[in-house]
Amino acid sequence: MLMLSGGALSGCAADGTEAAETAEAFHRDVASSDLAAACLLLQPKTREDTARSSDAGTCESQLEKAKIPAAGKLLDTERFGGNAFVEFENDTVFLAASDAGWKITGVGCTANGEEVPYTCEVGGK
Repeated sequence: MLMLSGGALSGCAADGTEAAETAEAFHRDVASSDLAAACLLLQPKTREDTARSSDAGTCESQLEKAKIPAAGKLLDTERFGGNAFVEFENDTVFLAASDAGWKITGVGCTANGEEVPYTCEVGGK
């Protein structure tokens, strides 16, 4: 598991509909075992780090091993400039804006309430 600091997410909240759609698409892809599609929704560095952490050396194999919970109901979406987070009943997903749309930087994240407030199954650095 990797740790994520929420410190990068500061500022005014704005509409994060597209970020939420990306997070929902990721969860649909994982649920349907389309791990290649799920990997494409990860930010490139997150995808590379995920592949590197796998015994098989692929993003898909690491997603298969990761304990990513079923998202559940969408609870909240907040956008802070080029960053966003999407909170579901069972997961929190962090995203960053890119030229290719919103890309996931952390998924399978749970709140810790500590100095590093989230621990993520994938990404989160």
